[in-house]
This record gives sequence, structure tokens and C-alpha cells, in this order.
Amino acid sequence: MKHLAFVFCLISTLWSQTALSDSFEDFGYQMSHFYLDSSKESFSKFQRNAEQFRGNLEGTSDHLDIHVVVMIAKISQMHGWPIEDGVFGERSKDILEGKSVFARYILDDLQVDPLKIDVWWASFFATGDEQYLENIFQYAGKELPRGDNSKMLVKGVATWSFQVNCIKHRKVLAFARQKLRSSSLSEMQSKFVRECIDEACKRQLTPFEKSTWRR
Repeated sequence: MKHLAFVFCLISTLWSQTALSDSFEDFGYQMSHFYLDSSKESFSKFQRNAEQFRGNLEGTSDHLDIHVVVMIAKISQMHGWPIEDGVFGERSKDILEGKSVFARYILDDLQVDPLKIDVWWASFFATGDEQYLENIFQYAGKELPRGDNSKMLVKGVATWSFQVNCIKHRKVLAFARQKLRSSSLSEMQSKFVRECIDEACKRQLTPFEKSTWRR
């Protein structure tokens, strides 16, 4: 199941926020942290790197090429920055046009499968928009349904990836804290959120932050 969850969750290589490296590992880090340091220049470099590493991205079981074209489309849509020429650029433009079957699948939040969880993570990492966290969270930390493998995979991927990204991304952790204050959470999902926050506190936060995370 984990191989379906966004590979961005697994990348911990250090990356300079001011100058992008040409290594594939550093490009992977940029994929999962673009929203933290977005600029027209970094977007242009992101697109050039994507084309450079296209052979590493296409045909993978994690569908990394789809993650990239989604990110390019979402970044361009949010900031109005131009999409450059190239294979990924053309596919990203197709998403924004919304006419193909693939584009309609990407844009339709009612078509949910394990890949759509990754599409939402890609969209969040591209823009920082918490609506994508809302989309993912509605399937995370809930009881896995019996006899429905598709729904089981969706909830499993959402749960695992939310846990991992809560540790790796302070904005996801802040979102989890906000959700913990919601009265609409079930007992099971509240327990899940507490476990995510506790684990994030152990691995990510300073002693002061650990003592105040429930506030």
C-alpha cells in the first residue's frame, strides 16, 4: 500500500531554498516543498528539471509524471506564471483546458481512488492550499471498510500519507491541530489526529513547541 502513497513523503534530502540542485533527489525535495519558496524563477527551473529527469519520472509505479504535470498546472493556475514548452508542459496545459478524460479525472474531486490522494498531495505541495488537505483528511484515520478493496486502499493511503506528512510539514501539523479542536470529529478520527501530532512532536518540534502543541 505504501508504494501508492506519494513518494514525496519519503524524501528527506537537504535542499537549498535559494539555488536548486541538478540532482534528481533534490528535485524530489523541491516537488514536496515548492509551496514554501515559490517564485517565477523557481517555477521555470522546476519545469526545466522536470524535462531533464523525465526518464526518471515516467513509467514509475508511483506515477511521478502525473504528480509533476499536476504541480505545473496548479502552480501556473495559482500564480499566472507561464507553462514552458515540453512534454510535461503540454500535459499540464491539457489539465487546465479540462477537456480530456485525464483532465476531467484530475479536476473532479468526486472521482476518488488511491491515485487521487496523491494528486491532492501534489496539488498541496504545489500551492499550499489547505483545501487539498481537507480533501485528503476526509478519508484519513477512519475505519477501513470490509469487502470494498477500492475504498480500503483510499482510506489506507490517506491515513498513512497524512501521518507521514504531518511529521514532515509544519503546515500539515498546524492543520491537524486545527482539526483536533473541531467538535465534528469522530472518536476514532480524533484519536488518529492526536497520534499524528504526538509523533510529529517527537520527531519535529522543539521542547517548547512540544509542551504547547495542544493549545
